[in-house]
Amino acid sequence: MLFIDFDGVILDTEPLLFEEWRKNPNRHSLPEIEKIRYIQNSNWEHIINDSEVINDSIYYLKHLDSSTSFILTKIHSLENEAKEKVRWLREKGVKQDVILVPYYFKKSDIVDARGNILVDDCLKNLDEWNNCDGKSIFFDMDNDNIDSWHQPNKKGYQRVLSLSTFVKKEGN
Repeated sequence: MLFIDFDGVILDTEPLLFEEWRKNPNRHSLPEIEKIRYIQNSNWEHIINDSEVINDSIYYLKHLDSSTSFILTKIHSLENEAKEKVRWLREKGVKQDVILVPYYFKKSDIVDARGNILVDDCLKNLDEWNNCDGKSIFFDMDNDNIDSWHQPNKKGYQRVLSLSTFVKKEGN
């Protein structure tokens, strides 16, 4: 099975999501719960609708087998973030099941990583997936071997720049 992260792989939500957060000079000293509240209360309709699609991801999702590929996304709220992610994907014609992971769980707490592939832009998520006997593939949108949290890919995870890697070619 192929599990694909949403934020930073399908849609580049982080610039808009953290636009206001970065203006707070005290943000580094705030407790984690404050960051969670900020994300929960963000205008996800605006974030989802105004973020950039990454490397034709919607096109490639539509060409993946929806019985063996899934979207696995962390969320901070059902009624705001989750609702907007699912709505947007369905409006774009994406057929994959969307598996929601509450922020306090690991992705492997929700689905079995063993023998399955995770495509993610966050190395911490890939480390955890790998530790559960899954195959980790680093989505490197900027082709710089640095994840979305500014961490270098020191473990040398296989990198992809596009979901096109997973689409079977005609005649194969």
